[in-house]
Amino acid sequence: MAEQSRRGVVAALLRGLAAAVGATLVGMLILAALVVWAALSDTALGALNQALKLIAIAAGVLCAVRPGGERGLVKGACVGLIYIALGYGVCAIFSDLLVTPSMLALELLMGLGVGALCGAITANLRPLRRRRA
Repeated sequence: MAEQSRRGVVAALLRGLAAAVGATLVGMLILAALVVWAALSDTALGALNQALKLIAIAAGVLCAVRPGGERGLVKGACVGLIYIALGYGVCAIFSDLLVTPSMLALELLMGLGVGALCGAITANLRPLRRRRA
């Protein structure tokens, strides 16, 4: 029974991470189009990039927890934390981006906090349909 529960949690986290990555890819395409057509400044691009991270985490948590789901706080925090860690890991591999430890810690805390908040809210929403007992 515990093994099935662990598998369900892992599947939910993977589903959430996939949704967050998908939202990021779509958002990055939109941001790229905005950079080309609207000539965004670096400041505006940085703000939009942060907003995209928040939206991607929220989308991932929504898919991982689902309205009325269980363990929303923990699942949401895990999705947010893993999403940010994976993002910085990929950036570290493919770019020369230098990130200070304090900046990385703040980003990880942001992912953890936003994910936990979105997870708690999502878990307390009314389910779209009744769950079978």
